[in-house]
Amino acid sequence: MTEKSAAKLPPISSKRFAILGIMLLCVVLQIANSLPGVNLNGFGILPRQISGVSGVFFAPFLHGGWAHLVSNLVPFAILAWLVCQYSVKRFWLVFTGTALLGGLLVWLFGRSNIHVGLSGVIYGLWGYLICYGIMHRSFKAILISIAVVVLYSGLIWGVFPQRIHISFESHLFGAISGAFMGYLMAKRDKKYNNL
Repeated sequence: MTEKSAAKLPPISSKRFAILGIMLLCVVLQIANSLPGVNLNGFGILPRQISGVSGVFFAPFLHGGWAHLVSNLVPFAILAWLVCQYSVKRFWLVFTGTALLGGLLVWLFGRSNIHVGLSGVIYGLWGYLICYGIMHRSFKAILISIAVVVLYSGLIWGVFPQRIHISFESHLFGAISGAFMGYLMAKRDKKYNNL
């Protein structure tokens, strides 16, 4: 790789790298998971099993099929982009925090099935944006929060059990984790803005 071509690569701090990088990883893993004899979903979260705790790290990037993946990519891209409006560092904090905390809660309290998918993080981003806007009360935060409510108010139903093959636990604990992070970050930001 030449210096010229290396300079064209987006830095890890760019919005494009953050969002598209995660989406591309999910697509690549789904391609691999579609190959004969490959079942990466065994690396998902299996609640209360020691072998399943590693799924907290892998589950967001694995999906039950192409339809599952595609249904997650658009809302993820939109909500991730909205979180990136604060900063890319904030996005990585919320993404990682909701994936780990939400995933750990699924491992502790979820049904004894394998849980995979980006939807727990999507609900985390959703919960974060709404809670942050309510708590921070800046014009920008409120505007983003209203946009999220208008665009994705239907997500509220996903935190309730509806279909046996859908992990409502990932949705619920993702939303709780995101709201918790939104609350903490809004309090911290308000404190530092008032100094």
